[in-house]
Amino acid sequence: MCTLRREELRRLLSTPHANQHFMLTGQDLRGLDLRGVDLKGAVLRRAILRRCDFSRACLARTQMQNADLQGAVFRDVDLRFANLRGADLRGAYLLNADLSGAVFTGARTEGMVVSGCVIDGTRVDADFPADSQAGAASAG
Repeated sequence: MCTLRREELRRLLSTPHANQHFMLTGQDLRGLDLRGVDLKGAVLRRAILRRCDFSRACLARTQMQNADLQGAVFRDVDLRFANLRGADLRGAYLLNADLSGAVFTGARTEGMVVSGCVIDGTRVDADFPADSQAGAASAG
């Protein structure tokens, strides 16, 4: 696995249209401050994103299958139609996020905090945290 340095990621993210076909599969980005970044459509499969702060970020249509997102913060985030199938979200915070159409099936969600989220059409397993459970479409 190759580790992208923080400075390299910041440089990439500051380039206009950097998120177009942005591929970070398997990258170790743990602990990065990614507040307000635009990663719409980015591929982050199997990336290590533990304790990253994604507050106010655009993560719509991102591919985060099997990503390690333990302890990550998603406050006021656009996660519409994101694919988090099989992601590890233990201890993560989803606060006032738009999860419309997102897929969380098979995700590990123990200790995850969910509050004030939009969940229209979200696909989740039966053990998805209760605050946002009402109205979600179960994939089970």
